[in-house]
Amino acid sequence: MSVAPLGQSSLELYNERTIIDGLFLGAIAYGIHLTLFIWCFRCFLQRKKQAVDYLLMVYISLLFLMGNIGSGTNIKIGELTFVDERNFPGGPTAFFATGGGPVGLTCNVVYIINSWFQDGLLLYRFWMFFSPSGWYWVIVPSTMFVATVALSLILIVMLCIPGITLWSTISIDLAIPYWSISIALNVIITTCIASRLLYMRYQIRRATVGSGSEYISITSMMIESAVLYTVNGLIFLVSYAVNSPVQNLALPVLGQTQSISPLLIILHVLEGRAWSSSSLARFQTGTDVMFNHHSSSVTQTQAGSSAVDMNKEGEIDSEKHSV
Repeated sequence: MSVAPLGQSSLELYNERTIIDGLFLGAIAYGIHLTLFIWCFRCFLQRKKQAVDYLLMVYISLLFLMGNIGSGTNIKIGELTFVDERNFPGGPTAFFATGGGPVGLTCNVVYIINSWFQDGLLLYRFWMFFSPSGWYWVIVPSTMFVATVALSLILIVMLCIPGITLWSTISIDLAIPYWSISIALNVIITTCIASRLLYMRYQIRRATVGSGSEYISITSMMIESAVLYTVNGLIFLVSYAVNSPVQNLALPVLGQTQSISPLLIILHVLEGRAWSSSSLARFQTGTDVMFNHHSSSVTQTQAGSSAVDMNKEGEIDSEKHSV
């Protein structure tokens, strides 16, 4: 027989459940983040290193540091909400709405900074895919990126003011445009990169015997376009805008997917399975394309003498020293 707390509505109880469940989901996402970080570090140790490799390790180490701080402070907020401040006037939900004080501020700040790193890497990948077609392709995404950084900086300043939390009116007025532009940027880049890869698969299909689907897989498209963060971000944005308790489930996970998506891309780079700027240049100029199809090769010379090597899993076996 269950005995519900006195004086609390079913909505308040549901809200508290989502806070606890969100902590568990965030911990699971952190476990995935930790696994990918170790995997990337292992790949780094096993390969011949160049300067770009050290830059990648600094990048993922910063992501991992901020992910650790975010996860730790998020768990601490849970402890404060349900243990230390359990008798807070209005209950756990009321305390959670206060933002968790300095601990909550730290959590929000590191996750906001993390989003800059995530968006920045995706913007670079977009530039890599589309800049050969003209620099004007990157004007809109770059402008949107600058706008998200500016809005988020103002949001951080506002959150530092005592009494203002992520759910204060002024914060909501800043946070919704910030996340809207950030997620819109990710949707645009996701769609463009996925479309570009589909077009490239079509070109491969015309140039080789077979469907060509094994050379650019759906998994590759999802990783290159960071669709994981985009979907998670949309779920959070909608629930945050309508003040739904679902935001308590989505936000802790979002903080970690901001690191997971870039790590998946970098893991592909370290393993030599991601498109590099040099392999894209050779592909787009259509010079000496070489494909491996279940241990057999098909070579078609169109113009020039360069080559792009692809393995049977459908990924690019490009240079291992190029982002």
